[in-house]
Amino acid sequence: MKFYIFASGSKGNATLLVDKNVHILIDLGISKHQLEEHLSKLKLSLDDLDFILLTHEHTDHTKGLDSIHNIMIYGGKNSYVGSNYHEISPYVPFKCKHLNILPIEVSHDAYSPLGFIFKNNQEKLVYITDTGFINEKNMKLASNATYYIIESNHNRKMLLKTHRPAYVKERIMSEFGHLNNEDSALYLSEMIGSNTKQIFLAHISQEANRYELAVETCTSLLKKKRIDTSKLCIKAAYQDQAVEGGYED
Repeated sequence: MKFYIFASGSKGNATLLVDKNVHILIDLGISKHQLEEHLSKLKLSLDDLDFILLTHEHTDHTKGLDSIHNIMIYGGKNSYVGSNYHEISPYVPFKCKHLNILPIEVSHDAYSPLGFIFKNNQEKLVYITDTGFINEKNMKLASNATYYIIESNHNRKMLLKTHRPAYVKERIMSEFGHLNNEDSALYLSEMIGSNTKQIFLAHISQEANRYELAVETCTSLLKKKRIDTSKLCIKAAYQDQAVEGGYED
């Protein structure tokens, strides 16, 4: 299983999951042209995509969708409107060829925000961004995954020092907002297990966080929880730079 995080953050999100002959795009918050450029570097095109999975309707996850007409889009209720849109429900699994996909309900100020858990015969990828917390049900389902792409949006002190309006800060810190560095790391400390190889910290704020701070906070907290991080790859996902994860079969 391989994945390519083309963009991650409030200016746009898009991640490609590749597993043998499966090619799934998670969100399209970048332009069609930008997507085609990323795909071409992998010797792929739009025709190679099986479908697009949509986490929720916010612009930083959807702004490229209106230029896509011949690819099916799957997402939650009221998350998109189009003849190529198919509604899926939380905790109702489905498959793309050999790959099992479980949508999970997350907590965000959107109509039907979703995270996703992907499983093949050997590996498991958990994708959770844009959520204010992770409930016990999701933590159990997401336990001991091979790979995690998980939100680590802000540092609380840095957020409070920004010039954003108070109501925006409150929204971000609420249970319907975004995970901060510490909470993200705490959830990871409860979820990761002996099978875990890679952690990618996603949707990192460019104003209220730093990429290296998110990684440092996660690593430090896991060590405090007596978790051996020496065999874990912990990286940041960037807003304007693609990163690659996973392993070839």
